[in-house]
Amino acid sequence: MVTQNSISVKKISSIFVLILLAASLLAGEALAQQKRAQTSMKFLSTSMFAKGAGLADAMTSVEGNSSSLFYNPAGMAWQQSSLDLSLGYVTWIADINYNSAAVSFAPSGGRYGVIGASFMYVDYGSFTETILDGSESGYAILGEFAPYAYAFGIGYARALSEQFSVGANMRYAYQFLAEAAVNRTNGELARTDFEASTMTIDFGVFYKTGFESLNFAMVVRNFSPEVDYGPETESSELPLTFKMGLSMDLFDLTNVLNLTEVDRNNHSLLLTIDANRPRDFSEQLMFGVQYGFLNRVFLRGGYAFPNDEQGFSAGIGIKQPLGNFGLEIDYAYTTFGVFSDVNRYSLRFTF
Repeated sequence: MVTQNSISVKKISSIFVLILLAASLLAGEALAQQKRAQTSMKFLSTSMFAKGAGLADAMTSVEGNSSSLFYNPAGMAWQQSSLDLSLGYVTWIADINYNSAAVSFAPSGGRYGVIGASFMYVDYGSFTETILDGSESGYAILGEFAPYAYAFGIGYARALSEQFSVGANMRYAYQFLAEAAVNRTNGELARTDFEASTMTIDFGVFYKTGFESLNFAMVVRNFSPEVDYGPETESSELPLTFKMGLSMDLFDLTNVLNLTEVDRNNHSLLLTIDANRPRDFSEQLMFGVQYGFLNRVFLRGGYAFPNDEQGFSAGIGIKQPLGNFGLEIDYAYTTFGVFSDVNRYSLRFTF
């Protein structure tokens, strides 16, 4: 939400330069790290909401709301409502299910910024636990175990001017793999918990360039120390990611459709592009397109490359204002090669 600005232009410029420098240093840390084939707590980089997934996660420079806590917290500063609530459900590959929620509040019309809270929970399903033994089969079945993970956090964003905002999000992340049998002691099984927890920080900046609706933004996500899962296990890194993004309503640039001012209010064509630098994969480009009609119905499509298995994404959204209350329903579908395709469902409420 745009706020009254009492900071001088000189101060804003200085803050902007310092923030860009800090983000660049964090990005340099990410670039300097040796590429890893794997990272821990990969669930932290999964797209939780249907709108973002429909745009292939190219959400860094999209003006946001409570769901921005999962993409770029600086985008939360531009929410138009006093209270925003987002709920998400994801049917992931291999029968893994994600549940997420985010809420943001802009007191005094956003004059003091926007504060938000987020939560996500991952259900990995059940697995059969076995252990080596001297039987004919070579192993014994001990029962079942059910891994899970969750993360919750608090974020804050503020528009320092009508064009520039900053935001940060701090989360506590926990992952439980199993209470596993690791050896036999005097004929009895010895068990230990394989689990890990840590604090993560996301930091983003968001800039409205002033040229039509062109936005530019950057975010560093999942900045954290390494974690280990128990005795005699090696420490591992989290999926640190640096992203830069551009977005714009393309109808601001063309008169091909001879759109009148009324038509422009009824139609929009958002193009959003992200450059993604993850710790555990090659650099990616993410493209998303959203056509909006009457600011009520939205059709989305997106693609990111290179990718191993993830293919095209498509989605639809419906927004309905009801007086001082607003409702938005979103759905996204993503192809995943040899794996089962992924479906995402989201609800958003504004007050």
